[in-house]
Amino acid sequence: MTRRSFATLFCLILLCCACGRSGRPDAYGIIDAHSWMVAASEAGQIVDLQAEEGLRVARGTLTVQLDTAALDLQLKALESQIRALLPTLPDVSRQLDVLYRQKESLVNERTKLATLVASGTASSGQLDKLDDQIRVVDSQISAARSSMSRETAAVMANIESLRSQADIVRDRIARCAVKNPEDGTVTELFAHLHEFVAPGQPVYKLSDLEHLYVDAWLDGGTLSRVALGDAVEVKVDDGARALRPVSGRITYIAGEAEFTPNRVLTRDTRVTMVYHVRIELAEGGPLRPGMPAEIFLAAK
Repeated sequence: MTRRSFATLFCLILLCCACGRSGRPDAYGIIDAHSWMVAASEAGQIVDLQAEEGLRVARGTLTVQLDTAALDLQLKALESQIRALLPTLPDVSRQLDVLYRQKESLVNERTKLATLVASGTASSGQLDKLDDQIRVVDSQISAARSSMSRETAAVMANIESLRSQADIVRDRIARCAVKNPEDGTVTELFAHLHEFVAPGQPVYKLSDLEHLYVDAWLDGGTLSRVALGDAVEVKVDDGARALRPVSGRITYIAGEAEFTPNRVLTRDTRVTMVYHVRIELAEGGPLRPGMPAEIFLAAK
């Protein structure tokens, strides 16, 4: 090999090494999706399930219906008790009508007697007796009003208590119908038709596969090169040895460092302090949660 050929080969080796260093990713991560564990708020048997793995479901769609037979019977019993108590409310106007008529009769009689007393044909003692009778009737009216007011308050308190219990049962019945919280795709089922679920038990996992992100961890030196809102390039596997670029944007940077998580795969495995960074991807499409990704930061 001539000296000129040796020099050419040495330059090519240096160029390849330089290209290799420049093509090394700044960070590694795993693609993930925003997910929700959709759970039942009540205990019961699943009688209708409109969620299947891989099915895209719109927000507000009824996906799970639990059996409400026992709650329906409980609600009917409470409504029957309310209907039974309503007739027991005292009829104030009817019960006081007798006393009002009695008072009216005494007042008319007193008016006539007062005329006779003024003309001297009747004694004032008779007039005093009528006044005493009128005062007695007024006392009876006042006592009757107070008694019926207490009776009405007691019955109404019972009715309001039953109505509150009925409202609670209606709310529980409504909670037996589980509606999809967001637009997304069912990625995993935890319960099936005819199975019993407990309150808070997840029925299925909902993921937003249209808006994916990558969690990555950067060391302190690399962190100085990024800021919120920066555009980055993410590369994912596309075939046997090819990588497909996807644009992304940094939406989160941790304020404190942490030890390297075990699930972060880097070429350098030494223990170091890193910062959590989240990158929202501009597209979903063929990308799926769990795919490894390489992050390339913009040169600064």
